[in-house]
Amino acid sequence: MGPVDHLEITGAKGGDSKPKTPVEAPDSLQSTNIAKILLAVGEGEFDGTPTDRDIYLDNTPIMDASGNVNFPGVKWEWRPGSVEQDYIQGIPSIENETNVNVELRSDNPFTRALSNTQLSAVRVRMTWPRLAQQDSNGNTNGYRIEYAIDIATDGGAYVEAHLGAVDGKTTNGYQRSVRVNLPKASSGWMLRVRRITPNANSGTIADTMTIAGYTEIIDQKLRYPNTALLYIEFDAQQFQNIPAVTVKCKAKRWPVPTNYDPVARAYSGVWDGTFKQAWTNNPAFVTYGLCVEDRFGLGKRIKSWMVDKWEMYRIAQYCDQLVPDGVGGQEPRYLCDMNLQGRSEAWTLLRDLAAIYRGMVYWAHGSLFMQADMPRAQDIDYVFTRANVIDGDFVYGGAERNTHYSRALVSYDNPANNYDTDVIPVTDLSLQRRYRDRPIE
Repeated sequence: MGPVDHLEITGAKGGDSKPKTPVEAPDSLQSTNIAKILLAVGEGEFDGTPTDRDIYLDNTPIMDASGNVNFPGVKWEWRPGSVEQDYIQGIPSIENETNVNVELRSDNPFTRALSNTQLSAVRVRMTWPRLAQQDSNGNTNGYRIEYAIDIATDGGAYVEAHLGAVDGKTTNGYQRSVRVNLPKASSGWMLRVRRITPNANSGTIADTMTIAGYTEIIDQKLRYPNTALLYIEFDAQQFQNIPAVTVKCKAKRWPVPTNYDPVARAYSGVWDGTFKQAWTNNPAFVTYGLCVEDRFGLGKRIKSWMVDKWEMYRIAQYCDQLVPDGVGGQEPRYLCDMNLQGRSEAWTLLRDLAAIYRGMVYWAHGSLFMQADMPRAQDIDYVFTRANVIDGDFVYGGAERNTHYSRALVSYDNPANNYDTDVIPVTDLSLQRRYRDRPIE
């Protein structure tokens, strides 16, 4: 046999290809509950308007100092407490809901006539029984549908009042309500809801959108004059319970002298005895305001001319004098940032206020007087000598040893700790060496 060429034959096993397992994305759409709260912040007209950084939910601001939003989707409105302030839409209201349960298609908008001209708004409730799409690999993901709500007033042209979209996946149903405020009308409105995204009409896309119903709303238009209001609404799922809502702002305006600048705490020229309304936390002016305020103070019993305003003016200047703040700066000598939340006996409250500036109030000769422990040009009331003392004998007295306290535990509302009550010790070392440690709260 002749030589034979040997050919090398190579190959590989061609195994069975494994099919890819389809992946279904988790549901991303959940129906939400909106919490709506109307708070009466305080009596009287407040100064200024708070911002997102000044409104706190459970001691956390809506927006931090860096501009980051801590609670997305929070809406709020503020009313300063003036006599002619506007009402807050939707709080409270009378509602009449009509069930519809009609599928909304892109080629067939939903329309309804609203003939009750007393209506303030209309709320449309939409549902999606299932929202998802399946790609060529069998993966199930979310889907997006855009829609719009239009209003025509008194037979005019439609005007788009709301443009929205639902974007995500749900297999258990998703519901959403949208409120649209209505403009003034003489004959009524036409409501139109449009589906902008065309219907897919495909077995791989579930995109049925239904108008479940609509609600006619009549706001009661309560203005609550002379009451500062905060209306706030948020997604209730962000909190386990209803959060504590607090506001940091300049509060009620008080009567202050017309020559007084409450921001600079400056007094210009000679005061003519007249007043103006402005925010202040000077305790002397707050005391005067409580005496003459007729809604919640003593104004129905005490008139302004029955209060010694000239001594009050002198005490107020003493309160505004700058003193060291203990950390290298300066601050006013006395401030009053209290929060009165209940009824109190008049004299008790006035004396508590006067205690802020080491003072007192008293009634004499048909007038109310204020006094304070402060330096005077001549700090001598009477000179005692043996010549004007009975038998020339002075009798000395003293306090018991256990009443000589050497350390005080002072409770105060700490602005750096959300105004929670903190306790700080103040110690007199010389008294501690003499009487040992004797604390008092």
